[in-house]
Amino acid sequence: TEFKFSIPAMNIPKTELDSLPAIVQNLFIKWSEFLYDRVVFNRPQSTIHAAPHCERVLLFALITGHRVFGDDHTALTALAHAAVFHDTRRFDDNLDTGHGARASVYYRSFCDSEPDIDFMPEAALMMKYHDIEDLRGKNGIKNEYHGSLPKMLKLYDIFKDADALDRWRLGPYGLNPRYLRTAPAQSMPQYSLHILQKTLDY
Repeated sequence: TEFKFSIPAMNIPKTELDSLPAIVQNLFIKWSEFLYDRVVFNRPQSTIHAAPHCERVLLFALITGHRVFGDDHTALTALAHAAVFHDTRRFDDNLDTGHGARASVYYRSFCDSEPDIDFMPEAALMMKYHDIEDLRGKNGIKNEYHGSLPKMLKLYDIFKDADALDRWRLGPYGLNPRYLRTAPAQSMPQYSLHILQKTLDY
């Protein structure tokens, strides 16, 4: 297959959701609509870090989150918030360490100004540390989080895996499955490639 990664063709077709649990379908539709209607990106023209990428991460996060937490609406909603906001405050398409922390600040201010979205500290921490090496990120979370730490750290692993599953957009060798952290994500590389192919113009 020849890979081209320049022009997003469409959102994820609803037919791709048919086999997914109802809670995953419903949350995906709700938050993907929110993403395109409400969320503002520093670099909306980016072909690799703008809304289409966040939409795919949203899908992968909800699927893997459901496999770990079942119908835990709070956990899945936190993953959805992290997915739609996590790359909004990038300055460039390179490493740009710190864009997660900037996105977390934007997310907080958004929630403070919009009455229909409740701030979730779990989402803020997932996005704040998603661009940081795992050990440093988890140490940061341990210092800041005051809830159930094992659950929070599992959410962090799930979110980082969901972000990584979309690395196919960087080319045919963009994703190395050996670095995925959770069992559900380790079973999904071919699925994530399929979803990419459904949302990019070849």
